[in-house]
Amino acid sequence: MNAMSTTLVSSRSLIYRIAVFGYGVVAYAIGVAALLALILTMLGVFPFAGVPLGASSFGAGLTLDALLLVVFALQHSVMARPSFKARWTRLIPAAAERSTYVLATGLVLAPMLALWAPMPNVVWSIDAPILRWCVLGLAVAGWAYLFAASFAINHFELFGLQQVYQTLRGRPLTEAPFRERWMYRFDRHPIMTGVLIGVWVTPTMTLGHLLFAAGSTLYVWVGVFFEERSLLRQWGSEYEEYRERVGAIVPTFASRRSMREIGVTPATSRSEKRS
Repeated sequence: MNAMSTTLVSSRSLIYRIAVFGYGVVAYAIGVAALLALILTMLGVFPFAGVPLGASSFGAGLTLDALLLVVFALQHSVMARPSFKARWTRLIPAAAERSTYVLATGLVLAPMLALWAPMPNVVWSIDAPILRWCVLGLAVAGWAYLFAASFAINHFELFGLQQVYQTLRGRPLTEAPFRERWMYRFDRHPIMTGVLIGVWVTPTMTLGHLLFAAGSTLYVWVGVFFEERSLLRQWGSEYEEYRERVGAIVPTFASRRSMREIGVTPATSRSEKRS
């Protein structure tokens, strides 16, 4: 009887671990798909899919777009706060917390792109083919910078796959150490830098795109403010030293050489773990 009970518990444990892992994979797929949809929309491959609004409906379109941005900002910021996560993980497995965040982001971002009032009025347009391709290349470089930054800190942990894989293997959850790699040596928030480049650099800027870029910039500014507070509480003086010598958003390429000249060993960074 005891052996049967042990087998039953083990079986349930395996089913549980497989379910958590499957959930994480689905969440990752949805979150990354929404991010790719955002990138392709910003590059002009996909248009904003909302119902076009005439001049008389500008106010209604602006209100709708503002509400969509507020919903996204609340989801993306509130769910990233340690106090929220502490309460949230009482209801869901800790291993699924990051996956749930990624899933929620995808489920909010996709409707935002679909419902966004396009407002096709052209603010600026670059017609020269060579210059147009150069601008598009810079925009692609911004999004590539974002993806590279995610791998610099641990892409699979950032998107929740590492946590669910550790659960599948029956291993305890581990968090990557505070470290400084690649662009984090001169940019505290390269993911946000990539977002800003991606939303602003475009050969054709419509009014709808401009409002999206402006709203995204406001969110980045507010998000970085709260993220910095969280990182300071988490890492203390180690992050304070890092913040003093490395800029956020605007890179500080001379900082490492300057620190070496005065004999200071760079700290390591875990910036943007939850932004």
